[in-house]
Amino acid sequence: MIEIDKSQANMTIKLRAIPLGDGWNVALTGGKAHIGAVAMGIPRASLADPGQTSASVSVLTVTGHMDDEIARPAAYVLAKELKQVVVVTCGIHYDQITPEDILAVRKNVQEVLAEFLANLTKNSGVS
Repeated sequence: MIEIDKSQANMTIKLRAIPLGDGWNVALTGGKAHIGAVAMGIPRASLADPGQTSASVSVLTVTGHMDDEIARPAAYVLAKELKQVVVVTCGIHYDQITPEDILAVRKNVQEVLAEFLANLTKNSGVS
C-alpha cells in the first residue's frame, strides 16, 4: 500500500493506494472520511490523436455529495498517466469549509496525486 498525506490551511488530504492486478484502488479522504463518490478510469487511445493515451471515466455519487468533483479528474489523470484501470473512492468532509479551504483541499489533492505518480514513475519505469 502507498500512503501519502498533504496538509495546507489545516486541510489534510490522505491518499491510500492498493495495487490490484493490473490496476489501482485509490482512496482520497480528508476530514470526516466517508464514501461520497467512486470513479473508474479506463485508459484508451485518444480520440483526437490515437497515438496518445486518454481515459474514459464512469462515476457513481452519493446523493447530496460533491466528491465526484475530486474523484472524476483524479481517476482520469491516474488512468491516463499509468495506462491502467484505476478506481478512486473519494470522501472529503470538513465542517464550515470556506472558499479558501476548498482551494487548499484541491491543491492538496493535486499534490498527493503528483507525488503518487512521481513515486510510481521513479520506482517502476512508468512513462
